[in-house]
Amino acid sequence: MNLMKKIKNWLNRKNLACEIKLLLDSSQVLGEDHLLTGDMLKTFHIEDEPRRIEVIYLDTPARDYLKAGWVSRIRVKEGKAKYTITYKMRYPVQDSDVDAALAVAQADGLSLRESPYPAEIDWGYAKMTLSFAANAEVKTEKTPDLSQLTPAQAVQMAVDNLPAEVKDQNADGLEKERLKDIQAVGPVRFLRYEGALGKQDVRIEVWPIPTESGDIQYTAELSRACKNLMEAAEIRIKLMEKLDKLGILVHGDNLKTKMILKPEQ
Repeated sequence: MNLMKKIKNWLNRKNLACEIKLLLDSSQVLGEDHLLTGDMLKTFHIEDEPRRIEVIYLDTPARDYLKAGWVSRIRVKEGKAKYTITYKMRYPVQDSDVDAALAVAQADGLSLRESPYPAEIDWGYAKMTLSFAANAEVKTEKTPDLSQLTPAQAVQMAVDNLPAEVKDQNADGLEKERLKDIQAVGPVRFLRYEGALGKQDVRIEVWPIPTESGDIQYTAELSRACKNLMEAAEIRIKLMEKLDKLGILVHGDNLKTKMILKPEQ
């Protein structure tokens, strides 16, 4: 079954949203200050200053949760007086076969009809990932600073606000003896620009990611949220063609979470 036929079969899943995620050539789109260049601001019709967001990830030193498909993170957005905690389960989509990934998720107790988590497909240059995510919010009096949050406090916050469904999914992995091993990675502070490419509204995020050598690698990613896979299929092709003409599309994928957590091979 070819890709377009598969996409048509997925259309009956109206709650399966999609986010297109395409890497941009940082050497072409960022200046020496690691911000989008003036030419890129014009190209993407960006007029406002980027929003500053910081995030920390929670996992064991051996990255047990990441290896099992779970990602837990705490985010703080500039000007927002709250922590946003996200618990996400990811499933790789092999050969564009979303049905197979959904079957694996359903075996884990996650289905589109019954799951309390919003489901989404992340669609990059060559790879697809199915994810189910739950969010919790912790309000504060003013915008918090993640650098002031100790690892123990971050872990406790994530545990205290864990949705019941996530507890069920992690019943074997949240014993107290393992919780003490969880560490906070970050904070990583990135920028989010809001703009457009042609008629398509897009976001561009610039992430400073530490490397093994201690240097910082700046990664630029363009994203576009879509209602479903059929819409995403059409928009993705148009975006890729335009980015290619600009000479700034990276022909490949790289998951930021893995780049930051650096799981052992």
